[in-house]
Amino acid sequence: MNDPTQLGLLRVGSPRRLRRVSAAFALLLGVSLGGALLGGCKKNVLSSKTEDDARLMIPVPICVKRLPRASTPGAVVSLTPEEYWALLLPSYDGGARTIDPTALDCSGRQSLARLSPPETKRLRVDPEKIVLAAGADSMKLVWLESHPLSEGVFEGLMAIMRQKESYMEVYAVGIHRGLPGGTRFTLQRMGPRLVVEAVQETCSGQGGDRRCNSSTSVYLMTTGALRHAANFPIEQVARNPGSDDYGPVEYRFTASAEYRDTSIELTEHLSVTAQGQGETRSSDLQRALRLENGQLLASGESLWTKTQRELGLKPRETSSSPEPQRRRRR
Repeated sequence: MNDPTQLGLLRVGSPRRLRRVSAAFALLLGVSLGGALLGGCKKNVLSSKTEDDARLMIPVPICVKRLPRASTPGAVVSLTPEEYWALLLPSYDGGARTIDPTALDCSGRQSLARLSPPETKRLRVDPEKIVLAAGADSMKLVWLESHPLSEGVFEGLMAIMRQKESYMEVYAVGIHRGLPGGTRFTLQRMGPRLVVEAVQETCSGQGGDRRCNSSTSVYLMTTGALRHAANFPIEQVARNPGSDDYGPVEYRFTASAEYRDTSIELTEHLSVTAQGQGETRSSDLQRALRLENGQLLASGESLWTKTQRELGLKPRETSSSPEPQRRRRR
């Protein structure tokens, strides 16, 4: 027979031990649940970031347009310039060759409204005035030159799009201004972000006397829009007539750009040559345009900007926006 003392100890000691076990179990359960919840939040944050990066790598279309069927199954239809105008600007009237600048584009935005006087209802356009540039993954960039400005400069809708077998996807639209004859468009990437690089070049002279000036405008793609974010020179030439003791002096500037995940790294070089003396001096500079809060901020002033100031030259307008603002020192 069991010892009643031991039974009494069990009866008296059990509630205490149960309470201690229950408290310990509750604490352990709370820690486990807390860890699970924190782990779940962390996974959700990581999942959200992964999804955001995926959207940047493979953007979501802001409008989709059906295309005419090709005569051969599986073939991609070759579009005419007029079809691009009609796809991007539904107000395009092919018979009259006009658009309504106040009307919505294919994404439902009034992208062209600010380019014309408020009272303009119909604007005549030339459908042949279009620039097409091919990119990776069957993407292409289209620029419709709808608004002529002075000295051969045009403004108009720019769009990133991709053509499939039976439809066209448009991912982002914006406004570009430039000289159609000397404009080259390239699609770049800054990490997962799609970036449009527009190089504007003007040249004069022949043979050894040929000189070119070129600059780059950068457009960042954000939520279906192409926003101008930076402008920087990549090739510039200026001549100083010199004095009685020295002949003409030529200043030649070149720059190369490397696109990184969160910056554009620029390597700049300036060479100064005097007639009959060759190169008299040269300068090199490394600077960057860093992406901060959706803007590209310059780490320093360009060598060419300093040279223009030294020579008393007026900076030439190369894009719809000036060079990005410099980062403020903290």
